[in-house]
Amino acid sequence: MRRLNSTLLLELIRRDGPVSRAELARLSGLAKPTVSSQMASLLRSGVVREQGPGDSNSRGGKRPTLVSFNPDCGRLVGVEISAARILVALADMNGEIQERLSVDLPSRHEAETVLNLVIRGVRRITQGAWSDKPTVVAVAAPGRVDARLGVVLEAGNVFNWRDVPVREYLERALEFPVLVENDVNLAALGEMHAGAARGVENFVLIRLTTGIGAGVVHNGRLWQGSHWAAGEIGHMVLDRAENSAAWGARGYLESVVGSDRVVEKAQSTSSAMAALLSGQGLPGALQEALRCQDPAAVAILDGLATHLGLATADVAVMFDPEMIVLQGELFHLVVDRIRQLVEGAISWPVRVEISVLGDDVVLQGAIRVARDAANELLAGL
Repeated sequence: MRRLNSTLLLELIRRDGPVSRAELARLSGLAKPTVSSQMASLLRSGVVREQGPGDSNSRGGKRPTLVSFNPDCGRLVGVEISAARILVALADMNGEIQERLSVDLPSRHEAETVLNLVIRGVRRITQGAWSDKPTVVAVAAPGRVDARLGVVLEAGNVFNWRDVPVREYLERALEFPVLVENDVNLAALGEMHAGAARGVENFVLIRLTTGIGAGVVHNGRLWQGSHWAAGEIGHMVLDRAENSAAWGARGYLESVVGSDRVVEKAQSTSSAMAALLSGQGLPGALQEALRCQDPAAVAILDGLATHLGLATADVAVMFDPEMIVLQGELFHLVVDRIRQLVEGAISWPVRVEISVLGDDVVLQGAIRVARDAANELLAGL
């Protein structure tokens, strides 16, 4: 009961602080002696701090002492495992990022190699002045992830992982609490708390990189599915001629629109595109080729717009969200055509927006998940 009361008070102090003990009693419904006892414990642990006197009430009298949350009482670490690199961010307990680092991945993506690089990155970013602080780590992993056990069940694409116990491996080495979730699901949470979907209860985020996936938020909570596979839209089959093919771990849609497959197609169909790709990224190369009216670039973007538009329309029909958020640099080239296809396919309004967080969206989601878990850790100090 003490932990529950402490968690409640911490949430109120985060939301309304600086705040007096009397106001906390009113907001929480707890007795004033209970609030005073809990506050004494939280002050001793350094989780909250006294801010100074507030205003006296209308009858005058002694001014109350205000308390506020201490964001430096611990640290949060967000980790994103992507196809090319590992991104690590260190944040205070309010979720404000203090430091970042990037670790390039080798061409081989064996689980042990990747996880050892995660360990090295987390140790590096948490050393020094932060070394004695309570810490929670949240890891954004590729593929189907059992978030309760912290296990990557299956990650096709470039990883080819199966039943990898990520949480167990990292907790044994780091001795910190570790949370593990699918990267696109964390991107959806990042967008919900700090991006285009802030305040939206029902939405879907579609993320396109080397892979494609969707994070589904229903009534303000992630919907993960019976097999942790909700949003695995890479397996959509949008071409009747291909419906009998065995597409393997990547699935039909991802095999068509994944950025690596788009690069392969550009290189094989246009010498001009191949030359442009050697000097700049895929979106820039496509834009320049379009400016030069390269027919291969036109055909590639037509195919992308059609496949992504159909997938977005199907998602809109399946989940009836208020909003669909598109995250990934290729979406900027085809978003208008996606909107047109969605508007033509369904008769009710669905907002289709580009992510405002960009490449930061997964780390923001990871840090938010770590922050929520840290509340329980701090309440028990």
